[in-house]
Amino acid sequence: MPKHRAPRFVRTRQIVVGLPVAAGVSAVTLGVLAFPAQAHTTTAAPPALAAAPAAAPVAQYAVQPGDTIAKIAAAHGQPWQDLYQRNIGVIGGNPNVITPGQVLAVSGVGTAAPAPAPAPAPIQTLVAAPQSAVASITNGAGPVQPRAAAAANAVVSNVPGAAGITIGGTRPSATDPGGHPSGLALDYMVLSDTALGDAIVQYHVANWDALGVDYIIYQQRMLTSPNGSWSPMADRGSVTANHMDHPHVNYQAG
Repeated sequence: MPKHRAPRFVRTRQIVVGLPVAAGVSAVTLGVLAFPAQAHTTTAAPPALAAAPAAAPVAQYAVQPGDTIAKIAAAHGQPWQDLYQRNIGVIGGNPNVITPGQVLAVSGVGTAAPAPAPAPAPIQTLVAAPQSAVASITNGAGPVQPRAAAAANAVVSNVPGAAGITIGGTRPSATDPGGHPSGLALDYMVLSDTALGDAIVQYHVANWDALGVDYIIYQQRMLTSPNGSWSPMADRGSVTANHMDHPHVNYQAG
């Protein structure tokens, strides 16, 4: 019988890494599998849409007797042109005419104009009509001062309807020596036409410096500056004495 030789082991330079193998489990050759790195992609959430700002509430003001566009605008801290453009659909094409009871938007969008309207005359600027009219002034104690006459001409030229009214000038029996007796005061007799009276007052307020206005009395109230407030006056006993039927305007001398 051939002799059994002891198994020979050949030494190699291979380093065998011994791994524990559970009993009954064959050892297998371990290989290294290379898998490409996969980036973990996260879908970004779409940016949140900015909420539309809430519409600012519209503040409103009801026109009172004797109010003017310039006065209302000054009381609410804005140019009169802005107030007029915001409410042109209510006021109409003439910014000098507003009516007590009209509701104006003093902030926000307001009422859009149904159609383009002519631009209003700039405030504090006396704008002559293309063809100036000459006012007919009723005087009882000589002519009025040139400044008062020029103001009356401007009023009848630029305020619709004013050319057809009586304008009272000088008279000797007036209680104010610096007014009618001096030729520095005019009474615009609108009688029951309150809208025309308001328009004449508005025109004087809008052109206060250019017309040389000193003060205005209308409907038992007095106004001494274009940006001031109307002051109530004592009852003098009649419609005319209380200036309910006419604006009285005193002009500065010079």
